[in-house]
Amino acid sequence: MRKMKYWMIAVVMMASVSSFAQDSTYLSNEYAKAMAVYSQAQLYNDIEVQKAALYDMLVLDPGDSSVMRTLSEYYYNNRRFTSSALVAMDILKKYPGNMVATEIAALSYEQLRIYDKAIEYYQEMWLALDDNNILYQVAYLQYSTKRYEEANTNLEILETKLTDENMITLTRQDGTNQEVKFKAALKNLSGLILLDQGNKEEAKVRFNEALALSPDFEAAKMGLEEANK
Repeated sequence: MRKMKYWMIAVVMMASVSSFAQDSTYLSNEYAKAMAVYSQAQLYNDIEVQKAALYDMLVLDPGDSSVMRTLSEYYYNNRRFTSSALVAMDILKKYPGNMVATEIAALSYEQLRIYDKAIEYYQEMWLALDDNNILYQVAYLQYSTKRYEEANTNLEILETKLTDENMITLTRQDGTNQEVKFKAALKNLSGLILLDQGNKEEAKVRFNEALALSPDFEAAKMGLEEANK
């Protein structure tokens, strides 16, 4: 009787293994089908079908970081910033320190004007990458949230890391890009902080220093005009 019992257990286990193998084959086939649909939708530029295919792949393999990353980028590029932030956060739960997800989280929260969260993720990026552009963005957002002391500290750090030849690309009022001397951008941001604090005379000095380095710097011209009112 005991042998029969063990034999029945073995039969059940064999059936489970067989079922698992079938399920694995089914999941593999369905995943391949979803990938094929995604690729075809890319050819036809059908973004809604692409999104549906990404969800199919994600359901079939919830830990697929490449699919999650593509989905977060899809949402961000289509200005669905809440969704891109949520997907990025999910990636970071599964894969802490993932730089692509960290960047998407930072960008998404910035677009949502949740600046404290954006600063948090930009700071993580800077600590990992030591990129001057990222630290400047941190300082700018700190200025935007009136965290002036922190912003000035980061400007001082940047001042020690830059040469006179370093450039940065900033956005003009009309949305186009403008390349200026990085040190001019630091002077301008320092001027904005001083202007916010009511120190117009010192702000003028900073704006003029910025314009001495980059005479066509639109933001510095606007800052100086505001300080002269």
